[in-house]
Amino acid sequence: MAKVQQFLRIFVDIVLWRRGPQDLPASSLLLALTVAAYVGVSVVQLALQGESAATWFFFVVIDPLLLAAWVWLVLRIFGHPERFVQTAAAVFGTGAVLGLFMYLPLQLLVQGLGFEPSSGAAQTLGLLTVVVFAAVTGRIIKLATDTGLFTGIAAALTYFLIVNFLVAALRGPAT
Repeated sequence: MAKVQQFLRIFVDIVLWRRGPQDLPASSLLLALTVAAYVGVSVVQLALQGESAATWFFFVVIDPLLLAAWVWLVLRIFGHPERFVQTAAAVFGTGAVLGLFMYLPLQLLVQGLGFEPSSGAAQTLGLLTVVVFAAVTGRIIKLATDTGLFTGIAAALTYFLIVNFLVAALRGPAT
């Protein structure tokens, strides 16, 4: 239990920009556990939203695979594939932490207040989550690739846009 708390503290520190992926061990077990936590948080979010089976499949199977592939590709492009395990663990771990402590509470707040997904308040909170995701993941990519924050944020937002495009294609035209 002490190890779990230690790693949780590191992931929170990464979210708060006090640490980076280099502060994690290059452990395949840690990577597997962070992927499991990331998927677990996604399952809770999907259950609360009442999503379709296709959306469940996408976020439980495709999204983690795509995210891992994206991290690997970015690291490969910038010549640091050896940093994959630490970087991917940081991305999945912070994704789980953000999901559990920010995205889920905001989702419950929006649903509890009865906001429609298209309402201004819901869209503002959605934008906030995108900004936080881009800042946290962008900084992880920045540190892992030895580039600037702009490059890291651009990589994070590119992934975000790809996923949203694929989800929109999966759901089909809006009615």
